[in-house]
Amino acid sequence: MRYVAAAVAAGVLLAAVSGCNTLGRQPQLEKAMITPADLKPGDTAVISVEVDDRDGIVRRVEGVVLEDPTIKLKLSDDGKPPDEEAGDNIWSLQVDVPFQAAPGDFTLELTAYRSDGTPVPVRTQESGTVPLRATIPVAIAAP
Repeated sequence: MRYVAAAVAAGVLLAAVSGCNTLGRQPQLEKAMITPADLKPGDTAVISVEVDDRDGIVRRVEGVVLEDPTIKLKLSDDGKPPDEEAGDNIWSLQVDVPFQAAPGDFTLELTAYRSDGTPVPVRTQESGTVPLRATIPVAIAAP
């Protein structure tokens, strides 16, 4: 009887430490990219990201260039070019690299938002609960 109680207590402790294994069910941003990868001032590119969201939590995907947070980009999944098919969970946006863009390496951060306008929270093993984000490295070469 004592062994059963110890085993149950150990099982409860193990469950409390490991938590619920639902990381696979939460939304994810996958295959985030910018095409073409090699950009120069004046080029046109397409930003895209695949949203894996079984529960329909993601309502909006927006990007920001971390080095210049005033640059905000709204991706869409509405079937209007460059988006190929409405509702296919591939969000995209066509952008023009400004002619005055400085050459260098930049980071585009994409964030998924809920219907109430707040970032979609996801749990990670490393950082706890964080906003659902993906980053895309962007290199702009001199003309």
